[in-house]
Amino acid sequence: MSKAHNLLGMGLIGIITCLMLIPVFEPQPEAGGTGHVRRPAQKIEKKASKKTLLPFPDPADMRAMSGKYYLKSSEKRAYPNLSKYNKVWIRVSVLGSRAYVMSGDKPVYTMYASAGAIKNGKSNTPVGTYKIQEEGGEVFYNNNGVGARYYISYHDHGVYLFHSVPINNFKSGVKVGSYYYGYKGGTHLTTLGKKPDSHGCVRLSVSDAKWLYEQRMNGGLPVGSRVEIKMK
Repeated sequence: MSKAHNLLGMGLIGIITCLMLIPVFEPQPEAGGTGHVRRPAQKIEKKASKKTLLPFPDPADMRAMSGKYYLKSSEKRAYPNLSKYNKVWIRVSVLGSRAYVMSGDKPVYTMYASAGAIKNGKSNTPVGTYKIQEEGGEVFYNNNGVGARYYISYHDHGVYLFHSVPINNFKSGVKVGSYYYGYKGGTHLTTLGKKPDSHGCVRLSVSDAKWLYEQRMNGGLPVGSRVEIKMK
């Protein structure tokens, strides 16, 4: 082998040796990082939290949604007398599962609620602005034996109502006093305040529905009071 070939071979060996000694570049971690090589960010679709669906934060005294909470007041404090407030109206959040009794632009009382179930992206409860109507009463049953207590109409004169969680007259569900609540084993009770679940009306706890009905009857929530139904 010629001298030129020997020099060329030694040169190639030197280049390869140098390349082996060069460290592989690794990106430095950002502040708070782990030191691993960063990979392209991936889109992660997060389900909207309950808080993002609420137009107002829940009061600190909201009752836990456990046990037979659907019979009780949503807030633990005493109910307010609405006759002492100005510009009283009701704001319903379908997806937030809340109904707010408002005075002007401030909530006076927050209630767990379940409006119309969502089908094809729409609620069974029509959104819009309505008014409290004359129709109301302490109890009703439909032809299928399912009804509710303490109802107030706000749209279509008896079609769309505020009322308690369902009751039935065929002895299904949870018996409390002389009433059977829920049906098909007590369903449609523990969904209150958690998701839209009704056929179109706005369901409330029994205690909240009774208080609202009494306020309607004593003038604290007069006929003509505004009702706003919104998705959020």
